[in-house]
Amino acid sequence: MKRIVYILIFSQIFLTAQSENLLLLDHWTKDSLPFCYDGESIFNEVWGVNINGSDYGILGSTAGAHFFKIENDQLVEVAFVEGKYVGREAVHRDYHDYNGYLYAVCDENASSLQIMDLHYLPDSVPVLYDSDSLIIRAHNLFIDTSLAKLYACAVATNSGFNAMDVYDISSPLEPILLYSYNDVGHVHDAYVYNDTAFLNCGPEGLKVIKSSSNNIAIQLGELNVYMDKDYNHSGWLNQSKTTYIMCDEAPGKDVKVVDVSDLNDIKVSSFFNSSMDDDENSIPHNVIVRNNIAYLSYYHDGLQVFDISDPTQPKKLAYYDTYIGGPYVSWAGSWGVYPFRNGDRIIASDRANGLFLLGFTPPPTVVENPFSIFPNPVEDYLYFYREHFAEADYDLVIHDLLGKKIETFQGFNDYFKIENLSRLKTGIYFLTYYSNLDSTVWTSKFFIL
Repeated sequence: MKRIVYILIFSQIFLTAQSENLLLLDHWTKDSLPFCYDGESIFNEVWGVNINGSDYGILGSTAGAHFFKIENDQLVEVAFVEGKYVGREAVHRDYHDYNGYLYAVCDENASSLQIMDLHYLPDSVPVLYDSDSLIIRAHNLFIDTSLAKLYACAVATNSGFNAMDVYDISSPLEPILLYSYNDVGHVHDAYVYNDTAFLNCGPEGLKVIKSSSNNIAIQLGELNVYMDKDYNHSGWLNQSKTTYIMCDEAPGKDVKVVDVSDLNDIKVSSFFNSSMDDDENSIPHNVIVRNNIAYLSYYHDGLQVFDISDPTQPKKLAYYDTYIGGPYVSWAGSWGVYPFRNGDRIIASDRANGLFLLGFTPPPTVVENPFSIFPNPVEDYLYFYREHFAEADYDLVIHDLLGKKIETFQGFNDYFKIENLSRLKTGIYFLTYYSNLDSTVWTSKFFIL
């Protein structure tokens, strides 16, 4: 009975958590797993795959990898694979998939490289390879899927430590070491495409290398001096390969929007943060970019979503706070994020609170005049979007066909969601935008089904 009450209270807390433009669809946690050193953290990295037309999420914990089928906007746990090392020291796990196989590492204790077969989901996840002959521990993984190469960062092997090792996985269950990269002291994370690797190297900044045909790393560029620099932790490249979003994992540090269109002249285009204030608990962790939208996990500040289509003026679109604990735990809260497809469904992990499934409607890629409302006709909600060139401060007013004012909303971001419109009668309504900074007024009609 106590367990049922706990779940109900816990779920209610997250239904009322701070959020904007993100809808909590489902939440999963488990309280029978080992806690880490801080006494509250259990979970770590999250990854997503699509197998036979179905989406699956993978969540790491102190015990191993938990597999979830995303079905009817619910998280259905379908499998669990125990890590080679299980225990309170298992703080870091990481995952990446290739050709229907999942590659997994842990960065603590006597661990291994595990390769799991995803082809049998949702029925089972067989472990086909579990060995420490190549990797005992690694901090992160990234797979260059176009060339079937696995990049393992901060690797402990039987012959010593390497900043990064690169493996051929063209035969997925028979990884072969191609070369080790030790031109820096540490590679914390990597993003790779077509043999070009963007390496996040902690205090040494960003390095960009190219793997040559004779398995030698050639440096193409670097960014080791920049404003607001700290521990260069992670990053992700946009689709056009011109903008790299880079996270310095340290209290109060901004995320950097980096121009990488010319690797001989890498430079920071702009900065953004989850908080308007210099919050010492605001710490960026991991990021994935889809369609010029950056999805970031923040310690203490949860999932944060930014539009980076204009790299000089990133705009916050949405957020959802996954962590409600106290500020005394510095590295607490959201660890990882994975957006499916165009970001309409997102999974995010929280170190203490498990896995979150969130719904999101990204803004249109082309905005007309420059205002937009969508969807139209409306069933229950609509989104308003206007790109502001600086600050945003406006009122949105809904009128019915006779001019009667229905409701007023105040917005401070480019993107605003109006919910619960199904309470209104079917018919035509008008949405009017009034800027509180200038004389701009704009009106559009919409239809409620």
